[in-house]
Amino acid sequence: MFGMGGFRVEFLSGGLWLTVLLGLAFLTIVYLYYRRTTPPLNRTTRWVLIGLRAVACLALFLALAQPILTFSTSQQFKKRLAVLLDRSRSMTLPLSGAGGQSRLDKAAEVLRSPELAPMRDNLAVDYFAFAESLAVSQDGRGLSGKLTDYERALAQLRQMTPVNSYDYMLLVSDGRVTLGENLADLGSQSGTLILALAVGDSSRIEDVSLDRVDYNDVMYAGRPTEITVAYSQRGAAAGDLQVQLSEGAKVLAQKAIPPPGDGRSGEGTLTFTPSSPGRIILDLTIAASTNETNRQNNRQKFSVRVLKSKLRVLLYSSSINQEYAFLNRFLTGRADYEVVPVIDAAGGDRIGTRFPDTQEKLNSFDVVIMIDPDLGRLSSHYDRFKTYLADRGGAILLFMGEVYAGSAAGSRLESLFPLAVTSGRNRLPHYGKYHLRPDPRMIFHPSLKLAETREDIAAVWASQPPFTAVAPIDSVRADGVALAYLEGEGDRLRGCAMAMRQVRAGKVLAIAVAPFWHWAFFPVGVGAETTPYRNFLSGAIRWLTAGDESDRISLKPVKEVFQNGEAVAFAGTAYDEGFRPIENAAGDLIVVSDKRDSSSARILPDPLRPGKYAVPLGALAPGTYSYRAAMMAETVRLGSFEGKFAVDDIDREIAFGDVDWTAMQAAARNSRGLFASYKNPAALLDKIDLTRVIVRRGHEIRLWDNLVLLLIIIGALSLEWIIRKQRQLL
Repeated sequence: MFGMGGFRVEFLSGGLWLTVLLGLAFLTIVYLYYRRTTPPLNRTTRWVLIGLRAVACLALFLALAQPILTFSTSQQFKKRLAVLLDRSRSMTLPLSGAGGQSRLDKAAEVLRSPELAPMRDNLAVDYFAFAESLAVSQDGRGLSGKLTDYERALAQLRQMTPVNSYDYMLLVSDGRVTLGENLADLGSQSGTLILALAVGDSSRIEDVSLDRVDYNDVMYAGRPTEITVAYSQRGAAAGDLQVQLSEGAKVLAQKAIPPPGDGRSGEGTLTFTPSSPGRIILDLTIAASTNETNRQNNRQKFSVRVLKSKLRVLLYSSSINQEYAFLNRFLTGRADYEVVPVIDAAGGDRIGTRFPDTQEKLNSFDVVIMIDPDLGRLSSHYDRFKTYLADRGGAILLFMGEVYAGSAAGSRLESLFPLAVTSGRNRLPHYGKYHLRPDPRMIFHPSLKLAETREDIAAVWASQPPFTAVAPIDSVRADGVALAYLEGEGDRLRGCAMAMRQVRAGKVLAIAVAPFWHWAFFPVGVGAETTPYRNFLSGAIRWLTAGDESDRISLKPVKEVFQNGEAVAFAGTAYDEGFRPIENAAGDLIVVSDKRDSSSARILPDPLRPGKYAVPLGALAPGTYSYRAAMMAETVRLGSFEGKFAVDDIDREIAFGDVDWTAMQAAARNSRGLFASYKNPAALLDKIDLTRVIVRRGHEIRLWDNLVLLLIIIGALSLEWIIRKQRQLL
């Protein structure tokens, strides 16, 4: 409905009354001038001339007086309502006592009911269906219904329509969420008043459901860990409940737990000790009773990462010195390191065990830390070191010193390290005061990252106690990468003093300055923290021992266990040694099911996030899957990845199909809306204002600032001139 009113004329001219008087005087003169003419004119011609002159004067008056015409219009609109109808599979469950009528049938019946007729008649209603996504129709075509994702549905609704374009949102659902954020939390984020209409009831007679499994995502091999099981019961249960934890067909733990009782919940614990490191997929089951009506909610799959309980560290030194003492104290003071010391001094003096004399013994160590070693005494172990790095994927952290520099000439072992010692006669260290300056391109490398920002990292390195000696380094080997450079006093040495190298699967980090133990000793004397020393060692060892799950190159599923019907996707990263994005990486992912069915997909870059990669696979059939992938950048192999993930065979839409009254009530309350049952839908009208919205708009027309006025003045005066000339009045 439209309406107009409030007409008003205003004048902007400051001398309005003077303009009006001059206009009236001019019109009077025009009238007197044309009342008698020579030669005489007939009455019609005389009035035509008077009219033309008057029109020109009126147009000139409007231009000088600057009048503005203002008025308003009003229009009435219906308030808008978005109806979101849940079409997930849980809505196909029957209502108890409804003669087989499903929740969805009842929902459609309620939406057509006379109780909601005022809502349909007085609001502009748009209908949507949702399950795993949103559909712009009430029939939900294109929806599988295998999942209920409120978060995605609301996000898609916001994308389809302008912000806050709906006054109300009517959510017709059973309240169950099987994917995405909890419905109660979404209520406070919607920005629209939510009316929640719950459809459904608890129709099962006897049922034991596994509601939740609490566990540590990371476990340690050989260490027992507790898994907490939360469960609930409806109806009677005969005897204790048998809980079992398994990996595939292998039973890992089992326990009998007492039933909580009809309508109650309980918790129990299982103790599980992982045997070996790796990623494992576990299956926890509560054995179903004979009369149980629903057995799909008795199981849950989950994935955990099992780490070695301790990293084995071989701490090798050519003598007992302060560097060794501080390193040994740092490593043995932490529970995640198992330290094996080897002091191999000149003259045959040894403390601790001997250096590993077989490949198997050397390969048992995750990292070898070498403090100023005598390479001559280790020359017979060259082949073991090379195999340890190349095949086992071992790691070496090397602290150079005077003994190392003097023994490096002609040693094959020296060729494994990224920094080459000078080939001249003078192989003695340089002495002075030096600091290390991180290479700006590598500043976020884990061994250099002693703070969060680029500026803070550089400041921390510059503020540490100075080094007093540097090994005589000739160059960085061709396949080595410089990490930090010298900044010293006096001769201002600027050579590389810290570098890394990849030896096939293994890693080497070499440091040419000493002593590092000053970083741990000097701060104690002034009451400061030794955080930089600890962060350096932790970061270096973490980088050296990181396998497939490194910070730079990775590719893995976004979750280890996907729900039945959920889209499977992988996410990856690709950064160079300086943690700069690699944007031209590519590769293929191959997925093989436990039924030996295989499929492949291309690794795709994320155009909006450099260095990020994704592999969308879509929904897969339930089962356990293994995957392998390789990522390349041009002809350079960045990394290879393999592992396992699972798609749960439990249909959670059916297994956990009861109405979640609490979530729907909270969603309505958090949005300041209202909750109602399908048995009393008219209660929703108490929260709806059915009056129409009146939108008033003001309009303004400037009558003086217009080309038409100029054309009228010119046209009227021109036509008057033509008539006067024809009548010989000029």
